[in-house]
Amino acid sequence: MSNVLNSFKQAGSGSDNEFTVGGTMKTTDGQDLKKIYFATDIIDISTASSVDIASPVNGTITKIQTCINGAITVADAIITSSIDGVAITDGAITIAFTGSAAGTVDVANPTAANSVLLGNNIRFVTDGGSTDVIKATIMIEITLS
Repeated sequence: MSNVLNSFKQAGSGSDNEFTVGGTMKTTDGQDLKKIYFATDIIDISTASSVDIASPVNGTITKIQTCINGAITVADAIITSSIDGVAITDGAITIAFTGSAAGTVDVANPTAANSVLLGNNIRFVTDGGSTDVIKATIMIEITLS
């Protein structure tokens, strides 16, 4: 099968299992299939610390989300992000202590300095401003290059 306008090819029989898609593939409900998601944890956002993860692909970080597993008190927790030591523009998340609870989700939508290559170090740093030993799971969305 081939569609020249959308760069869609399907292999014939035998050992040639080529499947090439150009443009953006979407599911029937409109979700982009050129995105990947992965997660990491900061074990205690109330203690100043960092976590590093290597980018598994080339692409652009288009969303960063956190989800905490309990309430924090006294002050907000601020999580910043960087790629190989360069801050991601609009990549910081403030987890507000007021109203926080298990399952609280916060989102950052990076706008610049968010391109990654396979193996780039993506770092998340918590300022430790809050209290209580609370884990934050960080989900990263990368749109593939």
